[in-house]
Amino acid sequence: MPIHFSINNVADNYASKNFALFGIPSIMAIVQAICIIFTEKVNKLENIKKPRIVKIMEWFIPIVTFLLYIIMVEVSLGSTVYVGKSVCLILGILFIIIGNYIPKMSYDVSKTIFHPTPKSEKSYRKVSKIMGYSFIIIGIVLLVMIILV
Repeated sequence: MPIHFSINNVADNYASKNFALFGIPSIMAIVQAICIIFTEKVNKLENIKKPRIVKIMEWFIPIVTFLLYIIMVEVSLGSTVYVGKSVCLILGILFIIIGNYIPKMSYDVSKTIFHPTPKSEKSYRKVSKIMGYSFIIIGIVLLVMIILV
């Protein structure tokens, strides 16, 4: 089964059917579990409530795994799926969501997420707005690329 595609939408790496159907989702589930365990430990150590952006990112791996799994199976079954456009769609939506939430984080929460930590709340607000707008613009560019390419 194809598991990797070139920029021209041509499969350039393959795996056995068992690994593609069971191994890759298992690996992604393990990665997800590790991410959640470490996030929970950090939040308990620092005694903070989990920011909304972290909650969104916890759902990112399962959703992307599921969507890419469907694409991988569809391509194997002979469907015409534009992998590059699908990935641009997924990433474009993710960038827009993240860009929307970055400026809404409080300064106290940003101290636990960003390293090095912002020196003042004023500088954090300025940087977070720039980052938020940048993420949204990149997301829109990715979505426009779907139409143009």
